[in-house]
Amino acid sequence: MMYYKILQHEDSSREWMIFLHGLGGNSNIWYKQIQEFRKHYNILLVDFYGHGENSEVKEEYSFPMLADEVVYIMDVVGIQRAHVFGISLGSIVGAMLCKRHPERLHSLVAGGILLAFDLKVKGLLYAANVLRFLMPYMWLYAFFAKILMPRKNHAYSRSVFVREAKNLGQKEFMKWFKLLLGFPGIAGNLREGCRNNVPKLFITGGQDHLFLRHVRAYVQTDPQATLHVIEKCGHVCNIERYEEFNRVALNYLAGYSFSPAYAKGVRDMITRETPAYEFVS
Repeated sequence: MMYYKILQHEDSSREWMIFLHGLGGNSNIWYKQIQEFRKHYNILLVDFYGHGENSEVKEEYSFPMLADEVVYIMDVVGIQRAHVFGISLGSIVGAMLCKRHPERLHSLVAGGILLAFDLKVKGLLYAANVLRFLMPYMWLYAFFAKILMPRKNHAYSRSVFVREAKNLGQKEFMKWFKLLLGFPGIAGNLREGCRNNVPKLFITGGQDHLFLRHVRAYVQTDPQATLHVIEKCGHVCNIERYEEFNRVALNYLAGYSFSPAYAKGVRDMITRETPAYEFVS
């Protein structure tokens, strides 16, 4: 089983949030969200195989398998439905959950979501597939982190992801890299499968230059999807602009709470200006 950690709210009847990290990271990358969100929700943090606190590994990985394993953890913990958060690679797993197990999601909130790879990204991945035989994986990881988050204001979030990836190891990194290489083959079916009744909030940096246009295109085709773009922000928006990320997410999710009083409490907590969403309570 993948490693998980529970942060229980003092009111155990509160809804659940599940957090899924990106490639090379671990649940620590959600520290800016945990501090605020645990005031209002029960939280389940998951570390993928080989990441963070999870020393267990598999021979190979697939996105359907990872989504099914998250559901297995939900069953073990006793979570019937949850709000699922994903960042980068974790957003793909979240989208796969949305496709395969929509009845287990209250909503999906995806930061820096990957919905498609254009020719530029595919070319970079296949170049890296050759270079992996010539250089240590951390050089390769740092190189791609720089391409993905090239600007000066991306430096801190880029350094966090590179730092957290150091414990992954060459062999394990290559298995996850292989998973990403195969993503274009499932991307179309994944997008089609996500067009269901699960409410979806995509939070993306305006400088997420490799993936933003694909998110904009998808949102036009899914009436359940909402896009919020954080200006002057890169791919890892939950770290780089965490205050706006948190406000927008909490504001949005208050509309999908079962309890009107609870939803009002969350909205009252948000003191800064946020985008106007229609709340359902």
